[in-house]
Amino acid sequence: MSNPIVKIKEGQKTLAAQIREHHDEWDSVKFRHQHIAYCELRGRTREQIEIPGEGNAPDQDWIDRLKKEWQTEIDEWRAENAKE
Repeated sequence: MSNPIVKIKEGQKTLAAQIREHHDEWDSVKFRHQHIAYCELRGRTREQIEIPGEGNAPDQDWIDRLKKEWQTEIDEWRAENAKE
């Protein structure tokens, strides 16, 4: 299994390229939420990541689901690599 943090970051780079090419609003929303989840997993506070405008708060449930899913992958990867 490859490092999930690297995999997440590569996915973000691919998504960013798609956004630049196609200007898809859904991809932009997806990128924003994934970016927040990724940064928080890496230890950033929300204030360091973004301060949303009034009425433009991100979907916290979505962010929490992403963080939980990714944290599980990261923990499994770490446990697997600790054996080596």
